[in-house]
Amino acid sequence: MTRQELIDIGFKEIPHFTIGNTLIYDLDRRRHLSVADLGGPNEFMYLCEVDDENSKEINDLVCVHNYDYDGKLSMEKVKGLISCITARIF
Repeated sequence: MTRQELIDIGFKEIPHFTIGNTLIYDLDRRRHLSVADLGGPNEFMYLCEVDDENSKEINDLVCVHNYDYDGKLSMEKVKGLISCITARIF
């Protein structure tokens, strides 16, 4: 899976530099999926809740994928999580 494939389904680059080249997918209701270090050994995906007063602050996050435990992230897993949370069908 590539960054471009994630961008093609709606992920966006964040406007500032991060070490992991983070991409985010807006899930509405102040939530987003955050993917970083795609294809590398530090690859992860978090479900994040954004602060209602400061959109640059994250109040809570849950790790939903970690390369060390789950191996490489797949497009099926990404699309499945998005579908479960938003009811969007790919």
